[in-house]
Amino acid sequence: MTQNVLDAREIPHESRLETIFAKLKALTPGQDLELVAPHQPDQLLRKVLAEFPRRFDFSPVLKGPVTWRYVFRARTDAGPRTVSDYLAWDHDRLDAIMEHCTKLVGENRFEEARAHMGEFKEGLFRHIEIEEQILFKAFEDKTGMRDVGPTAVMRMEHKDIKEAVNDIVKACEDKRLDEFERGKATLLGVLVEHNMKEEQILYPGTDRMLDDGAREKLVETLLLG
Repeated sequence: MTQNVLDAREIPHESRLETIFAKLKALTPGQDLELVAPHQPDQLLRKVLAEFPRRFDFSPVLKGPVTWRYVFRARTDAGPRTVSDYLAWDHDRLDAIMEHCTKLVGENRFEEARAHMGEFKEGLFRHIEIEEQILFKAFEDKTGMRDVGPTAVMRMEHKDIKEAVNDIVKACEDKRLDEFERGKATLLGVLVEHNMKEEQILYPGTDRMLDDGAREKLVETLLLG
């Protein structure tokens, strides 16, 4: 979605890291950069965290099998990372993709919408995965609430969200405006309130339970998830 794109495949290997770091350094707070890579950039992501502490957030746009794409955001706050800041940013990023898909479908540009819905699905399913496998576990370990409480409800809602997203993707494939609108209405009927509960209860609650060091470690684990 971002207009600021760096294709690492076009950069000689010997100068690739230096070029990527230079582009990242040039970002102003709140600005994005999309990186296109020919392989899983795990080492690069860890180097970014080490070389630029607290300076950038990132999230995958496409994870292989041939090309990997990540979007980096220059943080607007140089202070300690928080779960709220990172995951709410990812919510906003995904919301923007869905808005763009809706615009494309309204213009009968289903092939383009299908590609962007693929990005939305990949991003949202990854978001759900890191919540369930990393964030929820941290919250449950601190509170002792596993089979009851907010995370139990959110896991159930995640299933409904995934089902609605799959319906929307199929609507784009079938070029069905009515099915797209029906699927989107179903999705938003769950997702809007779900995200609100996360941003107002789960994320800040987790932030409050952890000291700066533990919170920083948790967010970095989410970033790399």
